[in-house]
Amino acid sequence: MVKSLTISLIALIIMKNLNMTIIGLSFLTIMSMEATSVVMKKVEFNGLYSMDLVMGMMITLTLFVSFLSYLSSAKIVRKSSFNLVIISISIVLVMSFSVSSFFLFFFFFESVLGPLLLLILGWGYQPERLQAGGYMLIYTVFGSLFFLWGVSELYMSGASSSMSSVSGMVKKSAMSLWWLYILGFLIKLPMYPFHLWLPKAHVEAPVAGSMLLAGVVLKLGGYGLLRLMMVMQVSLSSLVFVLLLMINLVGGFYAGLGCVRQVDLKCLVAYSSVAHMSLVLLGVLSNTVLGVMGAIIIMIGHGLCSSGLFSYVNSIYKSSHSRLLVMNKGGLLTCPSLVVMCFLLSSSNMAAPPSLNLFGEILIFGVSGWMSGAFLFILGLMSFISACFSLYLYGSCSHGKGLMYMDSLSMSSVCDVFVLVAHWLPLNFLFMFMP
Repeated sequence: MVKSLTISLIALIIMKNLNMTIIGLSFLTIMSMEATSVVMKKVEFNGLYSMDLVMGMMITLTLFVSFLSYLSSAKIVRKSSFNLVIISISIVLVMSFSVSSFFLFFFFFESVLGPLLLLILGWGYQPERLQAGGYMLIYTVFGSLFFLWGVSELYMSGASSSMSSVSGMVKKSAMSLWWLYILGFLIKLPMYPFHLWLPKAHVEAPVAGSMLLAGVVLKLGGYGLLRLMMVMQVSLSSLVFVLLLMINLVGGFYAGLGCVRQVDLKCLVAYSSVAHMSLVLLGVLSNTVLGVMGAIIIMIGHGLCSSGLFSYVNSIYKSSHSRLLVMNKGGLLTCPSLVVMCFLLSSSNMAAPPSLNLFGEILIFGVSGWMSGAFLFILGLMSFISACFSLYLYGSCSHGKGLMYMDSLSMSSVCDVFVLVAHWLPLNFLFMFMP
């Protein structure tokens, strides 16, 4: 797999330099023909539900992260009510990924805000949680209304609301305002500068809320954008497309710079999500097979890695009762087992081999090199700054002199280490099952 990808990327770069873009695209399509047949194979159930490879991966990720978030919240108060909220979020997310109608997808897309807001308000441990919930609600509801407008216009033009049926539509003029209809998905991803709600929601949410928000809820934006791209008419040479991608990539690089300046552990991990989701947006909007495959792989890898980092932050917070970097130094002295997992997750966060993030970024780099040399240069800067803030997170928490009142026993609980290992194992071994 890696050898074939390397050969295809080298051949594509050579052909671009020889002004043979058409031949390069044909070669790219041939190399990805097997992956296309696997990804696009779909099974319908009564016209309301459908199942393909992307849906199966997203549903599996939802159930897996929900179970680990439950384990991370073993000692939370009001346990029965908390379990009900977690189950409600999981059911709504599974329904969002499994329905085949755009209108039903919009309904479940918005329904997840209810139990998620209840989770932040009921179990958040900061006084600004009401403001954070309001930010999340206003941003997401406002953006998704444009998506509802676009789907309604598509339906009124005579097209079906089914995702699989409308994907074969020849006339796509109903989606001429595609840049406006995808605003809700850009907010949910989130794309810079629509990301302001995300750090606030992460900081105020409990550990289960942060794990579900970063691991699964953000993937609703990428998944919805992936489905909507099947019915949109996007010109890769239009000014709106180029401007959108430039803002996305420059904003992702700026978010990475913000991670290096962070003093709050949760804010650091939250801003790293903004940087990684910009790669997903580039892959989906490229509308190529390798770009879509890279975006899906990065979504799965980020869902596991970011959720694991939030679990790690919660583990050290339970000991120091602070999220500040200066208050959580000396992890090697207090709990070496957690430090090892922090190093492994941080290395996966910077796309070190053999993590899924590496394979996804290889595909995105190849597609961006075909699209524009400027995109490839910005992606190189983003990859460098990603390594910087990942090492910054590991070095700040692991080295130095620890505080005397930190309880090492609570940090090294078996449940916390198990949750971190459960995040890292599939993140670094799922590459063996890639097509």
